Amino acid sequence: MIKVLLVDDEPNVRQGVKMMIPWQELGLEVIGEGEDGDDGLSKILELAPDIVIADVKMPGMTGIQMIDAAKKSGFNGKCLILSGYSDFTYAKEAMSLGVKQFILKPVDEDELIDALKALREEIAGDERNKITMEHGSEYMSEKLLQALLLGDDKVIESSELTAYDYDNYTAAIITASENMTAEEKNTVLITIKKRLEDESGADVTAPGFSGMTAALFKDKSRGKLMEYLSALSKEYSEQIFITVGGTVSEMTDIKRSYHEADELFKNRFRYLHRGIVSAETLSGDIYEGSETDEIIDRIYAYMEINDIDRLNEALERFRASLCGGSYTAERIKVTCITTVMEIKSRLVKNIGDKKTEQFLNDELIDKIGEKTSLFDIIELLKTTLTEISNTHFGRTTKSTMERVVQYIRSNYNSELRLEQLAAIFGYNRAYLGKVFHQYTGENFNNYLDSIRITEAKRLLEMDEYKVYEVAEMVGYTNINYFHNKFKKYVGISPLSYKRQSRGEAAGSYDDIDDIEILDGIDEQETEF
Repeated sequence: MIKVLLVDDEPNVRQGVKMMIPWQELGLEVIGEGEDGDDGLSKILELAPDIVIADVKMPGMTGIQMIDAAKKSGFNGKCLILSGYSDFTYAKEAMSLGVKQFILKPVDEDELIDALKALREEIAGDERNKITMEHGSEYMSEKLLQALLLGDDKVIESSELTAYDYDNYTAAIITASENMTAEEKNTVLITIKKRLEDESGADVTAPGFSGMTAALFKDKSRGKLMEYLSALSKEYSEQIFITVGGTVSEMTDIKRSYHEADELFKNRFRYLHRGIVSAETLSGDIYEGSETDEIIDRIYAYMEINDIDRLNEALERFRASLCGGSYTAERIKVTCITTVMEIKSRLVKNIGDKKTEQFLNDELIDKIGEKTSLFDIIELLKTTLTEISNTHFGRTTKSTMERVVQYIRSNYNSELRLEQLAAIFGYNRAYLGKVFHQYTGENFNNYLDSIRITEAKRLLEMDEYKVYEVAEMVGYTNINYFHNKFKKYVGISPLSYKRQSRGEAAGSYDDIDDIEILDGIDEQETEF
């Protein structure tokens, strides 16, 4: 990642710039902020950023004076000036210090992105030039190889490539781990470049600024090549990630092979744990899309019954569903964070906020945001949710039926069906219904109604809720159905029960079976 430092005395400006730019997508990372010119100079010398984005007019040192002082102290990074002042003297001073990008406030998002891309390319060019000078003429064909991978027709038709004729071509991209420093990335990739050239006769680009290189293999059977690259991936486990494009027979199709490798590379967040991916290695994967609510229901259910194996299976299905969508890394992280927050909400409702805070807190959210692969996020969730399940829902000597009953008592206010319980606990629906009846002496629906009506009576006695609110709170979405069930179990209507509980006469409503008539006199305090 290219390191960026923001220097501006206005916090809102710094925050605005941070929010408007897709830093990761551009291969950039904000490593710090300076509050004024003096603080900015200190941060430049301390953090050694690749790019400094600075305001011109700040308390103490101006942005120009800060850059001048930094250059004199050995800073060689790129600078981008922001200013609310269009006076040419500022731009003239900035250009004298090597500043090529000068943007007026208010900052235009597209203009700033274009300027950052230009600086990024400058840095990449500087890096290539540095490597060329350090390692000699073996890198002089770099431009030709890159043009060939990108499909530059003029280069392909060049006389310099007349001898470039092989039976097949395969492009691959090798990138170094984000957890490594720039120097470590460069060292590993240069070593791999040399190996690929010596062992496979591949043409390999020099390591780029973002810690990646591209290779073009010629006259290699697909099977042998994948076997070789898989062995290389294992040897450099967790240090490199390889994506391999399709094998093509025409030189003009090399760009297609490279494009396939590049698309896999762009989606590396999903597959980083594999070490190496290609179209065929992913062909056996089955990605089943699921609604987020359904996924959360399943994950939480397995936590509640402390079935860790199925909890992990549910999380793996969650991972697969995210792999199957066209999700960016950021969207995947947001989806995972949203899922965690929903699980926390359900836990708070059932076991209390203090008990969940030790597991599901801001630190966990930060960890999710820092992860470099979906696999790492899912492993983090497996560990965290397993610990919560073991701590708060750990199995004792309870029988399966006791756990089924406990699950019903914890979730009676949700839409519960015997089919759902059968799926959660791994039973055939008919068998579960039979065993449940033997254990409780009631069928499932009657047992659920009994729990709901008991809770409804308690809520009605509190005299804080209207009847329709109580119905929803205990899991009935149809008020007429609730009324009938309540009267069946209690003998009087919910409204009459509510009035009796506060010492009022029941009135004549007990004998009214027609809910529409009852609804018609709702205006008097028949609170549905």
